[in-house]
Amino acid sequence: MNDRVTRKTDPGMEAAACLDQHRPRRTSSDTVEPEPNLHQRSPGPFLTGGFLFLILMLIATIAFGLSQMALIRASLEQVVEEYNVHGSLAQEMQRSSRERSMLLHAMRVAQDPFERDELFIEIRRLGSQFLETRERLLEMNLGAEERALLDRQSRLSKTASLMQYQVIDLFAENRAEEGDRVLLRDAIPAQERALRVMDAFIALQQQHNQAALEVTSEAFQHAYRLMLTLGTIMVLIGALVAVHVRRRVREILSALSLSNVKLGKLNAELQQAHERLEQRVAERTAELHQTNEQLRREVSERERAEHRLIYLANYDSVTKLPNRCLFTEHLKLVLGQAKRRQTRVAMLFMDLDGFKQINDSLGHEAGDRLLREVGSRLQGRVRGEDMAARLGGDEFTLILCNLAHPLGAAAVAEKVIDAIAAPFVLEGQPYYVGISIGIALYPDDTIDMDTLIRYADDAMYDVKRSGKNSYSFHRTPAETEREGLGPDQFGPRV
Repeated sequence: MNDRVTRKTDPGMEAAACLDQHRPRRTSSDTVEPEPNLHQRSPGPFLTGGFLFLILMLIATIAFGLSQMALIRASLEQVVEEYNVHGSLAQEMQRSSRERSMLLHAMRVAQDPFERDELFIEIRRLGSQFLETRERLLEMNLGAEERALLDRQSRLSKTASLMQYQVIDLFAENRAEEGDRVLLRDAIPAQERALRVMDAFIALQQQHNQAALEVTSEAFQHAYRLMLTLGTIMVLIGALVAVHVRRRVREILSALSLSNVKLGKLNAELQQAHERLEQRVAERTAELHQTNEQLRREVSERERAEHRLIYLANYDSVTKLPNRCLFTEHLKLVLGQAKRRQTRVAMLFMDLDGFKQINDSLGHEAGDRLLREVGSRLQGRVRGEDMAARLGGDEFTLILCNLAHPLGAAAVAEKVIDAIAAPFVLEGQPYYVGISIGIALYPDDTIDMDTLIRYADDAMYDVKRSGKNSYSFHRTPAETEREGLGPDQFGPRV
């Protein structure tokens, strides 16, 4: 937007207009001063012819030199760009091949199956990178000999890749000795043959590069000799012309002294125009500065509005806790970390008991104040790595990470029940609500995120049916029947 304002009101254009506006105009009434006679004596034919020939030779020399320099420069840029790209792509293919060989050696000594899987994934990624680089190289302008080398390298690389995957399969089947034999006897020599072909390709690129540089150097030397010859001729002609020019210069200098008065008047007029121009530029600069400040404020307001929209999309407007969207994203992240680290996660699904009566009798404003206080109490009962969220209405959740034992989740649930049991002061009167908590454990109960949420929700409704204001772990129907507990006798499992 600043660029558009600048183009619309260019200070340089206004300055030129201002200068033209204040330039003095000659009228018919002005006295015309006689111009100094700079041509009191006409130069001879030799001087005129010499100048014309010198100018023509100068123009021809400059034009020839510029054209030759442009051709040489274009040739050099093309050579450097084309062969440097060819060389860099070939070296990248070499690097990918060598890294695959190093990863095979690493897989050979790796004992951890997870580490072997990671090495296998990296080998496949390098193979894909190798093929992409080769395709890019084939799309470029290559000669028949270069394409023949690339075709040969492709066949050798395919053979080497088959052997490498055979080695990977043998290592995966714990046939280490056979894998070592295939790796050392077949795979590595095949890979080395493919690399030698790439070395030949790079050497061929270097030969082409050197040949192109030699051709460019020869063209440069030819242009240099021709320009030197033309320059010598121009110097000789210039020496002859300089003798006559020296005589004329003396006459011209005497004539120029007569124009100093006129130049003084012109300088005064230019000074006045310059001052007016500076004043106009200063005014225009102030206007542009004011416009830039306004644009800066508009951008800042827009950024604040965008940040507000992002906040509203991820946080509950009443309790300032994470909403369902952010809760779901965080739970995915936590379960992924727990899977990698082999740790336990507890999902607590909570619903307030008695909130509806308070909200209906006192109004939504009082209900929102109670929900904000509940959110504050929940935040005070969890660790920094855990998360409390509001899903909607009077439903809340807690995500507890890195639990050593299910008893840890039970302890947090008891703290939450005790915190919610304290009275809420609304409109000067104490009010009491309870909270029913259902607990599901990862990976004890399930490893699926949606199922984990559903199990915690089912456990919470079991608490609702059994008397409310308590907590319960998820139980399968078989566990309930085995322990002799009916739906109304469902107690906490710790």
